Amino acid sequence: MTLTAVVAPIVEGHGEVQAVRELISRIALELCGTWTEVAPPFRLDSSKMRKSDELAKAVRVQAARVKGPGGVLVLRDGDDDDVDCPVELARQLAPETGLVTVPVEVVIARHEYEAWFLAAADSLRSHPAVRDDASAPADPEARRGAKSQLEAMMCESYKETLHQAKFSALIDLNAAKSRSRSFRRMVHAVECLLERTHGGHWDR
Repeated sequence: MTLTAVVAPIVEGHGEVQAVRELISRIALELCGTWTEVAPPFRLDSSKMRKSDELAKAVRVQAARVKGPGGVLVLRDGDDDDVDCPVELARQLAPETGLVTVPVEVVIARHEYEAWFLAAADSLRSHPAVRDDASAPADPEARRGAKSQLEAMMCESYKETLHQAKFSALIDLNAAKSRSRSFRRMVHAVECLLERTHGGHWDR
């Protein structure tokens, strides 16, 4: 019997707790052609996410939820003033080899999760809170302030806990993938976790 892959996320924000489950499920089904179980996310606030020992504890907790294929997905914003390269930051965040026995992928949203919404803003027009003329900027990851840019396309204030999961259910994944390098990395991370089984391998 083929075991269903389990993806166990670690996130920063309250809104991402529900949003990331929706997003991972959609990526798996719509872009990878398979169903996956998404474990309850572990929320690690921004300050703890940036401490290697705290992140390692969270990884161990989430790794214990993966009993077969799949792995842990760490998702955080790349909004630090000293972050120029999300890829390099992901390498720095990856825990030491041998600490857990499941694959772990680290994804850094540049600069915020909401930049992925900007990349597919046209597809959010069906939501009643989004204006009919909402459109993606030429480079949605070019500058900080994705939340304020997104709010400018809305008829009401943007609230992570209210809108993040709903927008994650609506965005055109292919549009986001074509316009956002960090979203392509997110898709690749999910693909990798769905393809692998246990083996104690950590991607760097």
